[in-house]
This record gives sequence, C-alpha cells and structure tokens, in this order.
Amino acid sequence: MNKNPVVSAAEDEIIASMVTAIIEKQIKNHKKGDVAQRDVHTKSHGTVKAVFTVRDDIPANLKVGLFAAPAKYDALVRFSNGAFKSDSFDILPNIRGVGVKLLGVPGAKVIPGEENTTEHDFLMANHQVFFAPKIEHMQMLVTGQFKEILKGHRRVLGLMLSSMFKLVKNPLTTSYFSQVPYAFGDRACKYALLPTEKSSFFSIPNGFNRHYLRNAAERLLRKKEVRYTFCVQLQNPDESLEDSSVKWNGGFLPIADLTFLTVDQPM
Repeated sequence: MNKNPVVSAAEDEIIASMVTAIIEKQIKNHKKGDVAQRDVHTKSHGTVKAVFTVRDDIPANLKVGLFAAPAKYDALVRFSNGAFKSDSFDILPNIRGVGVKLLGVPGAKVIPGEENTTEHDFLMANHQVFFAPKIEHMQMLVTGQFKEILKGHRRVLGLMLSSMFKLVKNPLTTSYFSQVPYAFGDRACKYALLPTEKSSFFSIPNGFNRHYLRNAAERLLRKKEVRYTFCVQLQNPDESLEDSSVKWNGGFLPIADLTFLTVDQPM
C-alpha cells in the first residue's frame, strides 16, 4: 500500500511561490478602510452551531485518533461559496465548501505552534475529487498562468468545470468531501460528510435572490435539526495519494454524526 506521499524536491519552493502570489493579490485588491477578504471562499452562506458525536459502534480498525473512543464535541460549521466576492449571486457556478471546527478536543496537535490548541478542523467541498492533479497545476492556477492551462493542461480545466457546475439547492442537503487524503493511523483516508435527507428534485432555487442558499439553510434550521453522517474512506492498495483528481473506490464508512442545531437552540 502506498502509505507515504512522494514529495517533489521543489515542493517547498512551489508552496512559497503560491503564498507570495496570494499575499500580493490580497494587498493589491484591498481597499483602504475595508475589511480584508479571504482569497477564495470569500462568500459565507452562514456559520451554524452543531454537535459532533463520535459513534460507539466503530469497528476496531477505525478507532484512530479523534475516533478512538465515543465522545461529543461542540462544533462551529461555516458554509461557503468558492467565489472571490462576498456579494456574488449564489446561482452562479462555483465550488461550495464547508469548514467544520470541533471545540474542546484534547491531545497534542501536529501543526507547529498549535500543539496545545483544543480545536480540530475538517475542510471539505461538494465535489469528490480535487481539480488540480499535481501541486504544479495548483501553482499555475494560483499564479495566474491561465494561458498555459488552456494550451497544455486542458484536463485541469475540465476538472474545474465539472466541480463548479453543480446546482446546489441548500447547503444543508449537500454532500461534502475532503477531496485530498489524510493520515489515518498507519493508513490513508479521505473524509465525507453525507446528509440524511436531500432537497426535493422538484424544488427550484430563486436565482434572482443573491443569497438564496443562506436563506434556504436558515429556513430549514428554523424548522428542525439537520443531521449528517461523517464517514471515512480508506485507501486501497492501487489508489494514488499524489493525484487527488482521481476518485477512490472504497465505501464510505460511518464513524461519527454531525447534528446542526436549530437557529435558536444553544450549544
């Protein structure tokens, strides 16, 4: 099994170039007196209170790290639009994201300088694979080399379009995926956040409402709690860690539940 990723000799240099490009873009686009904006996923559909419950029926081989024992954690969950502007129309094609922040998680963390934090984060999007097969492709996108993408890397363009052109009716009835793999004990995994209910096939979003996704989520949470199943997908022996644009074939194994609280319900 391919447990360890192959790290390019130029990876640190590539990452540094992307960080520099993003910071330069942020400085260039920032208007004096305005609040600084995120580079991507600028638009928020809302931040929701939730409870993350590690299941008590997890198979022994999946009892790893955060999931080693049954537990409950308060959580804050941000739903987002991949658009660059916070006032973008929701009906326009784009990737939708979710950030899950667990609170009160004990144990040392792996990020340097944050070893003692009690937070644990998961980032996911509403497409199962990532649109940049290699870090070099991501560098080209971040640094604005779009002509080069069009000339020699049209698969990347196709992947981007397939991930963006999805009709999303409600952030709280949409499936989300980690897209890229993570360490899971001595194995590799991807995560998925799967809703227990879907939007009606016949429901039609109001595309003239700039913020219809925020409104749809709020309406649903004023009626009831919303439940998701948090799953892990284990890497098979022939599946790549390096190319995140290729879908893995293993099943999604439930290991936790995420319950979104109603609008007026305290954590």
